Amino acid sequence: MANFSFSGFTTDAITGYTEVNKDVLVRRLVLGEVKGDTIPMLRKQFGIKTKEKMNYLDVNPVIQDGNSCGFTPSGSTEFSARDIETAQMKAQDQYCDKDLLGTFAEYQVKINAQKVPADLPFEGYILDEVIGGINEQMEELVWQGAKSDGDLIDGFLTIAKGADSASTIVVSASSASSVYARVQSLILGIPEDWLDKATIFMSPANYRKLVFALVEKNLYHYAPGADIEDKDIFFPGTEVRIHKTIGLKGADELYASVVDNMVFGCDLEGDNEKVRFWYDDNSELFKYNIHWNAGVNTLYPDAVVIGTIA
Repeated sequence: MANFSFSGFTTDAITGYTEVNKDVLVRRLVLGEVKGDTIPMLRKQFGIKTKEKMNYLDVNPVIQDGNSCGFTPSGSTEFSARDIETAQMKAQDQYCDKDLLGTFAEYQVKINAQKVPADLPFEGYILDEVIGGINEQMEELVWQGAKSDGDLIDGFLTIAKGADSASTIVVSASSASSVYARVQSLILGIPEDWLDKATIFMSPANYRKLVFALVEKNLYHYAPGADIEDKDIFFPGTEVRIHKTIGLKGADELYASVVDNMVFGCDLEGDNEKVRFWYDDNSELFKYNIHWNAGVNTLYPDAVVIGTIA
């Protein structure tokens, strides 16, 4: 590899960061990296190349009268019969070194020009920005992706309103209802058998309105600042968790389910994931080539409640 340099930056170290941190980069790329985002929360199923049955076993024993002798088998054992399908995804781009000056990358150039040791080679800055952008787009796909609109996968909200609409529980509210009132109605519509494990997902805008309503009502159950990191609060008087959901940005629907019911599928066991960053001598360009696969589905559609506006 040529030892081309500009402003004190050399390309001979360009592959070091990616090679050393490949496994970490792949996991950040596929599974997300920001606490409070949805993907890190979800049930994971690995080893999926294209489509497989979701791994789930539901065992329901039955208590019987023990006053008599004999053996009477009773109960049920249910294996998941639903598929989860992933799509192959990629991100590719290239940079001219002369375009890097005057951008965020110039920070690294200045560090090297002053001969102050940097924590990361230059490629670390590029990949951090790229993976962060992919994570943000993946969060939206996981929720609002729609293959009918040209997206690679259907998201949870799309699935609930489309393929699973016959089983999804819908709670409708008037357009004049506040977010606080809508959440109350949604909670009343959640079946009792999973209410204590429920999480309500809502857009950042609706989450903000709810927090303002809680403060306005002077409900001391909410301690401002106590839960900023993971962006979750519990609705006062209940065990229902409220999650600020980046992927629902722009959507007005409220989505309730059990996190363990929501599956994120990917490979991470084969060769579907690739993170490569290099300097191409022939074109004199910096390039990255990133490949991965992902998809989502729910184990039980009837364990989903959607809050809509009438």
